[in-house]
Amino acid sequence: MSSGEILQFAPLQSFVSPTFWHKLSEIKLDLDRLNDKPRSIFGYYTNRNAKSCLLEIDYTAFNGDFKAPKFCHKAHGTIYNKNTIEEFKTCDKNTLMREEGLKLIEGFQTDAILDDPSLLARFFILSFADLKSHNYYYWFGFPCPLTSTLNLDKPVGNVSNAIKEKLKKCLDESSLLDNFFVFQAAEGQEKILTLKEFVVSSEKDASMDLDNVYFCFADNSEHQHPTWLMRIFIAFLLHKCKTLLGKPLKFIGLRYDNHMDLSSSLLWQITQKEACNFDDVEQLKFVGWELNKNQKPQPRMVSMRDSMDPQLLTENSINLNLKLMKWRLLPDLNLDVIAKTKCLLFGAGTLGCAVSRMLLGWGFKHITFIDNGKVGLANPVRQYLYTFEDAVKGDVMKADAAAACMKKINPGTISTGHVMQIPMPGHTVGESLKEQTEKDLNKLKDLVQEHDVLFLLTDSRESRWLPTLLGAVYGKIVINSALGFDSYLVQRHGGTRTTESSANDDNNTQILDNLKCIAGHQLGCYFCNDVTAPGNSLKDRTLDQQCTVTRPGVSNIAASYAVELLVSLLQHPLREMAPAYYAMTTSSSGATSSQQTYNKIPEGILGIIPHSIRGMLSSFENILPATQKFVQCIACSEKVLSEYRLHGNGFLFKVFESAKFLEDLTGISDYKELQNEIIDFNDSDMELSDE
Repeated sequence: MSSGEILQFAPLQSFVSPTFWHKLSEIKLDLDRLNDKPRSIFGYYTNRNAKSCLLEIDYTAFNGDFKAPKFCHKAHGTIYNKNTIEEFKTCDKNTLMREEGLKLIEGFQTDAILDDPSLLARFFILSFADLKSHNYYYWFGFPCPLTSTLNLDKPVGNVSNAIKEKLKKCLDESSLLDNFFVFQAAEGQEKILTLKEFVVSSEKDASMDLDNVYFCFADNSEHQHPTWLMRIFIAFLLHKCKTLLGKPLKFIGLRYDNHMDLSSSLLWQITQKEACNFDDVEQLKFVGWELNKNQKPQPRMVSMRDSMDPQLLTENSINLNLKLMKWRLLPDLNLDVIAKTKCLLFGAGTLGCAVSRMLLGWGFKHITFIDNGKVGLANPVRQYLYTFEDAVKGDVMKADAAAACMKKINPGTISTGHVMQIPMPGHTVGESLKEQTEKDLNKLKDLVQEHDVLFLLTDSRESRWLPTLLGAVYGKIVINSALGFDSYLVQRHGGTRTTESSANDDNNTQILDNLKCIAGHQLGCYFCNDVTAPGNSLKDRTLDQQCTVTRPGVSNIAASYAVELLVSLLQHPLREMAPAYYAMTTSSSGATSSQQTYNKIPEGILGIIPHSIRGMLSSFENILPATQKFVQCIACSEKVLSEYRLHGNGFLFKVFESAKFLEDLTGISDYKELQNEIIDFNDSDMELSDE
């Protein structure tokens, strides 16, 4: 920038802390309501390592006793927060700028600015707060009277070392914290003057020597151009001190680095020859609307939905525990795979309610229920997705109520309920129900394909057969949980996805450090230990036999294990194809040493991944058996899967008609022909071993 050039100013740029919008929302809701009268606010700016001529505001802007942060200077402002977006758009922007500019001129004409120079740093905000969508529209203005252009007498340059040393010494000795002041640098007479002191001196001595007088201001610009505030400073000085017109004036823009060194400060020398008549209010014009990122005079919009929407705030709070686990305890924990996994729950009863709540705790978002029951009076105390109000209505379906409750607990949950009967082996389908059953079967097939994990949580053995079959056919993770009076079973079904390791592994098992390992694709399902097909288990049963009678704590324990087992699988690189282990040796008493077994089993990042967990509350004990696939299994054997792939629903209707069809298909009906014989013998018939 050379002499003779027009002096240009770096425009101020607003920076609004998110906390400001939070506080504005609170004030609008609790105090202002429909009152849109302007409010006084405060901002601040810094000339320490300054960037981009920023003027900042945060939640403290509304404080009556506002104090700027350390190394910062106060700015005075007003906010005009409109009630509607239409009022925001139709507001007369020129009139508003003029009104704010006249407030600045009023400070020029009184002694207010002399008493408090920070009043030269003025701003205002025109805004509209959309509290429903959490979008905030705003436009900053930095009013300044439109004056004639200023020419530089000399090229802009650095402040001489001698002046800097004198200025630094005077500032250190002075307690002055003003952002605008005057420095008198005459040899032996160095001192800091407030604006008020300088104006009084200039009135007494009209012929004051200005060669050693420097007008100083906190310059928050990083460019060769001074901050916009210098323009206002010049206008004020020339209005208050008419004797300065036509004389060369030296301005120092104070710029500190991180060590509070003034080496970056710049010096401008200007001469203003044309006076500006601030007394003729009608002729005054004002400028200062902030430009947007495209350098156009337009308002801005910020969305605070991520930090203010209750739904998102709830989600962030829910995920806090999981993220804390990841930070310190489990840095390799993959939370994204959990959030994206879609779970399909067969059954929305005691187990279904417990499992779904555990899933929410782990951050699962996609949870679907299948159930055809209604909420009964006995349900709410054990099935805690339902209330007494649901029960007394008499027609509230569990699947629908469970999905609705999940969204009440966490609005971010994607949960739906499907009211349908699960067709079962041995439960004959009449002609009148055949069409509906066909629809249900197709719907079940679609739901299974849409989800990643199936939880089998129904209250009868036969209702688990079809989900087991579909899970095997479509290669889904299947977690099964069943309850007794004081016992429970939690089991993962063997994987059926084709992987390179499973295709090349012809061996069923392998031995590792006295542990027997069963590959994931060789693990059995819920029906692999049976030699009979499931039938109608509710036929000819009394009430206590038809209901799952169990100790209240059993369902919660089983549900917890079921979800933890799933999470462990999802964190394993092989997922459901992860192998399972069990001990081959026993202790001298004949019982397997559980602690020794657990210590030897290879772990995933969350611990061991068993095939089954069988627990007994009577002894508060768990055992972890592992079983291989049964080649004649009536649910997951290749014969059954092939028959379904070939004939689809036609095959299923044969199974529903008679469970014996499955026994004949798989060949397990041959086992029924075996008869156990009781052999009578005496001591002489016994063959003693050599040992």
